[in-house]
Amino acid sequence: MSILTDSSYEKIHTGSAIEIQHLQAALEHNNIKCIIRDDNESAKLAGYAVATDQTRLLVLKEDVIRAKHIVSSTIAEFDQHKITDKALEELSQSTKEEPKITYSTRPSKASEKPPKISKGRALFYGVFICYASWRLSPLLSGGEVPPLRIIISGGLLVFSIVMLIKFFKQ
Repeated sequence: MSILTDSSYEKIHTGSAIEIQHLQAALEHNNIKCIIRDDNESAKLAGYAVATDQTRLLVLKEDVIRAKHIVSSTIAEFDQHKITDKALEELSQSTKEEPKITYSTRPSKASEKPPKISKGRALFYGVFICYASWRLSPLLSGGEVPPLRIIISGGLLVFSIVMLIKFFKQ
């Protein structure tokens, strides 16, 4: 029975998404093309939810017999390597040690040296001092200057002077 009407694909297995992805990998390893139909994921993308966690694996009708054989052998391999609840509990008990936390040692702020200012940047600050002074020069002759220009140019002037002082202290 096919899930899709007039389709060349047929459902061969239904299970969890993880199990179906593993089976898909096994089939593709054997050059069998397959489709995964996950109604729950489709419902999420469409904006509503379905409570089932069943994913379907579809293969071409011409590959059904080979695919069923591969799926049954892969599922048998799953069952053979299943971990029992007791083994899981033992594993969880053995890993309850305190995690080891490693800290990276970083030099303290006192021992860190401030980065040096390059000569090009010092020249750049000198140009800013000249520009800010030129923008504020009308104040010296009694002219009017907008308050925003005073704030911005004054801040630029003070900042550039402080940075040049740091440059010459190095």
